[in-house]
Amino acid sequence: MRDDQYRDLADFLKALAHPTRLKILGALLEGEMCVRSLWEELNLQQSNISQHLATLRARGIISFRREGAKVCYSVIDPKTKEVMRTLMALLSSEEEGTKKQEGHNSP
Repeated sequence: MRDDQYRDLADFLKALAHPTRLKILGALLEGEMCVRSLWEELNLQQSNISQHLATLRARGIISFRREGAKVCYSVIDPKTKEVMRTLMALLSSEEEGTKKQEGHNSP
C-alpha cells in the first residue's frame, strides 16, 4: 500500500474509534433511524449524538435525509458496513467462547 492509502485507512479507523460512534453505527446497521430514535435507543443526549453523527457524516460513512422536521440517518459506506458486521461477529463469537469456557470450568 502507498503512504496515502495508509493515511486514508488511519482516518477511516479514527472515525470509527469511539464507543458512541460504534453504538450509532451498530444501530444504523439495522436500518435507517431518526435522531430522536437514536438518542432514545442508545440512552444518550441529543447533543452528544448529533456531534458524533456530524463526524460520521463528514467522513462519508453515513448520510441523512429530511422527513419534515425529522432528520433520518443511514450507513452508506459499504466498507463500514463490512467492518462493523465483521467486528460484531468477532465479538459475538468471542462471547460464545467465553460462555462455553465458563460452563466447561464449572464444578
